[in-house]
Amino acid sequence: MKEDLISSEIQFTAGGARETGLGFAVHRVMRKLVGILLFVFQFGTAIPAVAAPYCSQVFSDSLIPWGELKEDFPHSTHYTKEIRQETEVKNQCNLGTCHLHSWLASMESRYTQKTGKVITLSNQYESAKQLLARSLDQLHSQNSESKISLGSGPIQSKNSLLSYGVIPEGVWSPKMPFSQNPTAAQFKRALEVIIEDTKAARALESSPQRQQEITHEGEVKIHALFQDVVGDLPQSFQWQGRTWSPQEFAKTHFGFFAEPVTQMIVRADRKAPETIESLDFDKKITVNIDTLEKQARTLIDHNQTVYVAYVHRRNFVDKASGIMSIEGFYTPADAKPLTRQQREDMNLYELGHHVQIVGYETDPKTGQVIKWKIRNSWGSQSGDQGYYHMYRDYFRAFVKSIAYPSSSP
Repeated sequence: MKEDLISSEIQFTAGGARETGLGFAVHRVMRKLVGILLFVFQFGTAIPAVAAPYCSQVFSDSLIPWGELKEDFPHSTHYTKEIRQETEVKNQCNLGTCHLHSWLASMESRYTQKTGKVITLSNQYESAKQLLARSLDQLHSQNSESKISLGSGPIQSKNSLLSYGVIPEGVWSPKMPFSQNPTAAQFKRALEVIIEDTKAARALESSPQRQQEITHEGEVKIHALFQDVVGDLPQSFQWQGRTWSPQEFAKTHFGFFAEPVTQMIVRADRKAPETIESLDFDKKITVNIDTLEKQARTLIDHNQTVYVAYVHRRNFVDKASGIMSIEGFYTPADAKPLTRQQREDMNLYELGHHVQIVGYETDPKTGQVIKWKIRNSWGSQSGDQGYYHMYRDYFRAFVKSIAYPSSSP
């Protein structure tokens, strides 16, 4: 090492540094630097090492801990009204299938209320079906994109479940943990590569027949990859002494799920009139946040869990406790979230997370809802044993819509 440093000094001197002016000054500095480095390397053990401070040690403890939950935030796990859940909180892992998980939780809860029995449904089956369906949809699309989007609105998600059917937990297992990273990310990316290759090859062909052949070849590759990672998705299965198809099982035990659904969407302009959009069987209604909040509470009062889509803002969520509140966190006064109207005016579209509301707590003095109990889909290790506590300020700022059977009160 010393030889290398000395060699560097000689090369520098021989490289043309002058003995006067700027070159001389630079030369002197370099000679001193080389000398210091040589001393450190030779006698470095005599110089005590000083550890670099952690980021937390750089700043004073007296500063406001922006982004952290306030120590004095009043929180309890008590709820005025709560619908008991008999099945465990599911874990969607690293695939964006929260909408399917929300409906599965609703189906399990309604089945128990109707029959007094418990059936735990397989979320792995639904996630695999959604990933396969969306991969094939993107393969067949005529755009140049390859990204596989797994998200969905509540009505489209319901229709997907009706198409896929459902199966009980335990009757089928995938070959690999395809929904959990790093496998999930690698698997999804491999599917997108197949789509990219297929679309690139298809774009070079002018013959419709040849384009169809290339698309079919892409389908074969996608199914082959699914076979390697996930395995065969069950067309039928054995349960309680008989053979079922996923669709037949859903129709027999969860026939109520085929009923029409209403999606109630929050509009930014609270003074605008309500609108109703009728679909084939379902409908969408746009209302103000007050009307939506009242409807959610009415549904809970009638022992019906509520499908809810909301914007998940991590800076107002404490993952350890499950607390979700704007005022509950240290936030600069001028950094509060924009209003709904401001976000709409700026065209700030934000993707939603879909969960189930299973309870609420009211203020005994005002009668207003203080917080809502949320059944999430991030497993029992997240939040409060899988549940989150959405306080009133967060609910009114970030809830996007709710969905429920149209026959509900």
